[in-house]
Amino acid sequence: ALLFFAVALSCFAKGESQPANPFPGAELINKSIEPAKSHMLVLGALEKVDQELRPENFKILAAKKSSHTYYLPDARQTEEVFEYYFDQFQRIGSLEFECKGRECGSSSYWANKIFKSAVLYGPEQFQNYAVFRTAAGWWTLYVSQRATRKIYVRLDHYFLGENTD
Repeated sequence: ALLFFAVALSCFAKGESQPANPFPGAELINKSIEPAKSHMLVLGALEKVDQELRPENFKILAAKKSSHTYYLPDARQTEEVFEYYFDQFQRIGSLEFECKGRECGSSSYWANKIFKSAVLYGPEQFQNYAVFRTAAGWWTLYVSQRATRKIYVRLDHYFLGENTD
């Protein structure tokens, strides 16, 4: 298991788009790769400005982006899932932003506007988000639980060396 974890971390460090070491029992339900273009990287909670929700801080990246969405049929707590991935990213990168629960803002906005994936929508108290900067680029981690208690994870990778800054 330790060898697998070391290999998984080396995949993250090398910038490979396949997230390594998924949560036990995780089922990949969606994967996409977008060519280099402008992407908004959210680096702050959502706030209401002029009757509109928007991130309080963000960065525009011109980067290639890969996205992976997982369904976790065996998971029961979003915090456990979040910590599982958070610990992996913390070993290879620096935390740039993190929010938990209601402090993140509207989960509908996260699901539909930021990630464009309605399956991620759920009660605000069951969402977690983090952004990490690694040698291989930026990674975002979003964990949410739907009202049906189904837990989903979204991992996005914005590649460095592909016009990111």
